[in-house]
Amino acid sequence: MFRKLFFLAIILICCIAFYRTGLEKAQVYVDSHSQLDWAPQAQYYIGDVYFMSHDYAAAERSYGLVKKNYPKSFYAARAQYSIARIYEEQDNYLRAKVEYEDFVKNYPKDGFIHKAKNKLDILNLFRESK
Repeated sequence: MFRKLFFLAIILICCIAFYRTGLEKAQVYVDSHSQLDWAPQAQYYIGDVYFMSHDYAAAERSYGLVKKNYPKSFYAARAQYSIARIYEEQDNYLRAKVEYEDFVKNYPKDGFIHKAKNKLDILNLFRESK
């Protein structure tokens, strides 16, 4: 398993250098191995690379695949939280609030629950101040 994760890490590092082509190849690899236990993590990291390169539409699609294909995995919660962050980055605070609320509702025991609740408090204050 560690060998496969190492291989995937190498692919993701190459993705930064070759961005679109590398990410497409990484996606094909993950798609063809989607039944393996490392696939949710790999799919999530593909979303992270898109997020870090400000390709928010692609990041949301990638995180959405984590939620859809691996709803019981640890990374499904992280994907939901990251989708909320995407909307926050785009100054779409209303949609970010909805996504954070979904996170709180669907993943109440996740380690990011306090962060999500804090984000909701801030977004509620921001909305009230307008």
